[in-house]
Amino acid sequence: MNTRPTLKTLKSLFLLLTSLFILGCTEKQDDPVDTSKPKETITLERAHEMYKSYQERYNALTEFRGGEEDSRYGWHSLDFYENYIAYLKHESAKVGIEVSGIRMYYAAYPEGPESGKQQGYQTYLYVPTYYDKKTNKHIAFDPLHVEDGKPLPLHYVITKGVTAKKQTSSMFLLQGGGTISSIANMGEMCPLNCPEEDGSSGIN
Repeated sequence: MNTRPTLKTLKSLFLLLTSLFILGCTEKQDDPVDTSKPKETITLERAHEMYKSYQERYNALTEFRGGEEDSRYGWHSLDFYENYIAYLKHESAKVGIEVSGIRMYYAAYPEGPESGKQQGYQTYLYVPTYYDKKTNKHIAFDPLHVEDGKPLPLHYVITKGVTAKKQTSSMFLLQGGGTISSIANMGEMCPLNCPEEDGSSGIN
């Protein structure tokens, strides 16, 4: 009696093993991305109302600037957001801290050659946060500045320009401009970078 597997049997076995391999790889994939509508989205009417409410402050700021209008909005590409979030997660994993979100600080370009034509215009800073269970708050931090599991008090550094070193009373000022960080900026602000959009004129 011939007990050797036939060609048909071998093909069936190969297809079965291939199917099991593909199924195993599929089960190991990450959970699918949630594509449902976020609860934070608002209506067009609400967006217009909020923009109008800001206009009073904008007009006051324009008057303060001697009639020179400030930035109305900023823009970053979708690739930037995807890359930035992936970068924050990667760097935070190195220090064992999970990123909980991104905080936006409103700021302005200071005087100086580095700011160029943007000096004086408002902008924003992207700063990562982690969730602190003790205070039940999302705290600004920088995964590039974590010592012994303790993040640098980034909010204090940004707002005051000083920080306590290793939780002691000794203080040091930020000097120069060479301290690396994971804080992001460099968006296209309008003004100066205003696109010409259909149905509008002047400042968009």
